[in-house]
Amino acid sequence: MPLITPNIDECAARLRAGHLVAMPTETVYGLAADARQDVAIQKVFALKGRPSSNPLIVHLQRAEQVVEWAAEVPTAAQRLMHACWPGPLTLVLPARDEVSRSVTAGQDSVALRVPAHPQAQALLTAFGGGLVAPSANRYMSISPTSAAHVAQQFADSDLWILDGGACQVGLESSIVSLLPGDSPRLLRRGMLSQGQLEAVLGEPLEGKDGGVRAPGQHHRHYAPSTMTLAFAQAPAEALASPRCGWLWCGQAQPSQGPALNLGNEPQAYAAGLYAALYQLDALGLERLYIQLPPQQDAWAAVHDRLARASQRI
Repeated sequence: MPLITPNIDECAARLRAGHLVAMPTETVYGLAADARQDVAIQKVFALKGRPSSNPLIVHLQRAEQVVEWAAEVPTAAQRLMHACWPGPLTLVLPARDEVSRSVTAGQDSVALRVPAHPQAQALLTAFGGGLVAPSANRYMSISPTSAAHVAQQFADSDLWILDGGACQVGLESSIVSLLPGDSPRLLRRGMLSQGQLEAVLGEPLEGKDGGVRAPGQHHRHYAPSTMTLAFAQAPAEALASPRCGWLWCGQAQPSQGPALNLGNEPQAYAAGLYAALYQLDALGLERLYIQLPPQQDAWAAVHDRLARASQRI
């Protein structure tokens, strides 16, 4: 049975001993392990049920530690680090030879991030090194934004969970690749939008080209167990069914089934999305309907997650 604890020093000691600890970040809770211990890293893949071909993000306490992991830190990376760290941005850089290829999924690039959450910062300080920390959930299921979500995901384990309250950002970090000989690329959308990142870089971000693998790219991901459908116009027959649940984006209609309304402000919606999915998924409904948000840059990360968690109708 999982243990939810506020004890940072004991969590750091467990990590040094090769155990796993779920830790809060401002994006989602991560399943943390010592990024220098291959045996601990393999425990992460095993507990999540995550394929080893899916790379992990190394979380650092401060930007100065990047040189311990990256063989090269280009000027563009330095600009983004200065403007966005600590925060919900991951940078993909050339990996030093000594970085475990279990972390990078065999690639010669490493994904790095400095989280802003105070408990994440405190744990990283107490631990003293880098931690891999993919989302603390079973592979492809809803990402956790509270300690209770993590405990639900791993109810049959003895995992320790560092309690940091609800995550403030609520969606996984933006991932930008800055590799030699290639254009800057946006590999995963997050709540730092493409426009914001391009303004810092002073140049456009290309899309994925298939050359670099990044977390969270499976076509089905972040998904409830309930059949989930996304809509622009609500089907009338479903509104009349008590077995259908609803997640609205500010324009709620009356329904017979349970409903939540996250509003039409993108940051607040993103912060509440996964918690709302956990709440509705627990009700044993036949279907879950999600109203699609506006097609705007500020909503791009939400659209990405909804496209992987649901089918469009």
